[in-house]
Amino acid sequence: MQVEINSIWKLTDVDGYEDGLYRLLACYPDYTTVVLFQLVEGSKLLRPVAIDLPFFLRQTEKGAISPEKYPKPHFQLVDDESISESHRQKRDERVRQIKDLIADPRFLFTLVTDSRSKVLAEHAKKQGVYVQALYRSLNLYWKYGQEYNALLPAYKNSGGAGKARVAGQVKRGAPIKLSTPSIAAPPSVNTSERDKAIFLKAMTRFGMKGKKVTFRKVYDQMLKEFYSKELIEADVEDGTTMVPQYRAFLYWVKRLVPRQELIRKQTSLGDFERNHRGLRGAVTDHTALPGSCFELDATVLDVHVVSEFRRNHVLGRPTVYCVVDKESRMIVGIHVSMEYASWRAGRQTLVNAFTSKKEYCARYGIHIEDSEWPCRHIPQRLLCDRGEFICKDAEDLAVPLIGHLSIAPPYRAELKGIVEHRFNILNEDLIHDLMGTTRGRHYIRGDKDPRMEAVLTLDEVNTMLIDAVLEHNSKVFDSLAGQSGLLIEAGLSPTPINYWDIHLQKLRHALSRADEATIRARLLPVDWVSMTSKGIRLNDDMYYESDHPDFEDWKVIARSGSSWRLEARLDQDNSSSIYVRLKPDEGFSRCWLRKASRTFDERHQADILFFEDWKKLEKHGAMPTAKSVERHQRRKEITQNAQKEAAKATPLKSKSEKTKGMKERRKQAILDARVSGEKPEEQHTSPQMSVLDERNEERRKEVVSLLKRKRGNKK
Repeated sequence: MQVEINSIWKLTDVDGYEDGLYRLLACYPDYTTVVLFQLVEGSKLLRPVAIDLPFFLRQTEKGAISPEKYPKPHFQLVDDESISESHRQKRDERVRQIKDLIADPRFLFTLVTDSRSKVLAEHAKKQGVYVQALYRSLNLYWKYGQEYNALLPAYKNSGGAGKARVAGQVKRGAPIKLSTPSIAAPPSVNTSERDKAIFLKAMTRFGMKGKKVTFRKVYDQMLKEFYSKELIEADVEDGTTMVPQYRAFLYWVKRLVPRQELIRKQTSLGDFERNHRGLRGAVTDHTALPGSCFELDATVLDVHVVSEFRRNHVLGRPTVYCVVDKESRMIVGIHVSMEYASWRAGRQTLVNAFTSKKEYCARYGIHIEDSEWPCRHIPQRLLCDRGEFICKDAEDLAVPLIGHLSIAPPYRAELKGIVEHRFNILNEDLIHDLMGTTRGRHYIRGDKDPRMEAVLTLDEVNTMLIDAVLEHNSKVFDSLAGQSGLLIEAGLSPTPINYWDIHLQKLRHALSRADEATIRARLLPVDWVSMTSKGIRLNDDMYYESDHPDFEDWKVIARSGSSWRLEARLDQDNSSSIYVRLKPDEGFSRCWLRKASRTFDERHQADILFFEDWKKLEKHGAMPTAKSVERHQRRKEITQNAQKEAAKATPLKSKSEKTKGMKERRKQAILDARVSGEKPEEQHTSPQMSVLDERNEERRKEVVSLLKRKRGNKK
């Protein structure tokens, strides 16, 4: 244990010494003695005491003497330029009186060892002051650390600051100033102790009930509740109301009710914890590395979007999910859709955050390299809201993949301050400049309706959001500069992507990786598809193909009528591919849309459902038209007329007579059709026709029919 000059020690149950705090003024190793001065409040004059050094050290080992702290008064912790001239003169005069004494190194030893020493008396006579004045100056000098500023005048308690005074009968406070001499100021009353108690009761009853209330309203309610008698008497007697004025009420309330208590009692517990409580640290205090914690949250974008099929149809405001790495401020995943905040949309966001972004960006026409958005990792912990993730599906699917899922308490948005602030940044940098934006506020009468200005589709907003995220990840944030020394060592600017990359290069992160098929199998919704001769069928119009070596053989088997069901995982945002368990003993394999189904390429699941519903409605509403009825009636009339004409024909002797000679009759009908179809002038100008008919008839007679083989004879 080191024994230092001016150190403070606490003595407890030490023989020969009072319990309390002591300052060590000097140490004399040659005499194995240290000099202590007791620190007490008040103006009592004390002398230093001596204590044996070995005894002092033994008591410190036993714990009877322990180190402590003793604060200095605030008026001593200033520079000379801040001290008034009069105070400096008083300090310098006191220093001059004791300077020779404190400059003598043996003065303290003599004072504590010789109780009859006349050093102080002789010095006081020499300086022309009283001995008590020297003692008073020395006591201040020893008490406050043996510094010259310890002798400054101590006026901190002068005037009784902060102490309550007993009020007299004389009217206190500034009188009311009136400019008209003929008008007399009304009489008023002093604030009594009873009035102060009423002020506190009124504030408790009317002003601190969980909502913000003006002092004027509390004052009016107080008069009606606690001063009703005085008010009624003054009204009946037509006199002056002798009650405390509003100025007096305001003066005493601000002194009787602590400001922090008023703030706490005029709001709810959640609002106080979120917006008014004192901050005890930073959001990154518990996340030392990238990947320690991802924050996930959703909000409704401040912009209206229109339908991709019909631009004059407004769909409303989409929901955006955002996943941010708490340590590096890196936006690691986003998801924009017309879905409300739910586990259905939240799982799609996690898939985006945990997988490569190159293909995702290419879908929207943005071609990047993996190094431009290198986020496809799984964190140690995921912090999210209670709404969509406090469900059994999240516990069963996300927890085994992530490891730890933290649910924020209700009404505590500040616990996800990083992702909440990212929404503000995206709004300021992009959303509030778009056509159809609400600018984050309610519609005000006279403003243009933002829905009437909406022109952007969901995909167009998504494309611009991706650009904004890439811009954000490359933006300089001052808060990142002091979090890690790796940026300074590498000479990199404090951007999220630099912070992310350098920590991954130095292996200082808490990130992990998983196969994309595994991620999608864990998080995407389960569905069933069928193996058919055309491929894997999702519905009546969507077929997928795979590069599995047995895929073509399976189509052959399915074509024979032996189709079977397969388990699949569907991406709600992109129907271009699905993940299918092709064999029971295998994992999930990626399958792509066939060329015949390219109409549904990169379509959202909502578009597919819309197409299916449209087909059902069209089929359900397909009723015969007037033209169809007319055609049906015509066919019916023709049939009936044919039946009547057939009934007029000569009856046949047998059924075979109706079909006998059918070939010859058909040839004759063809010849008749040819002749009847020619123009009259062509019939007269074609004498060769009769000659050809005669030749055909001769050839027909020369043809010899061969015997036909019986059908049942295979020989």
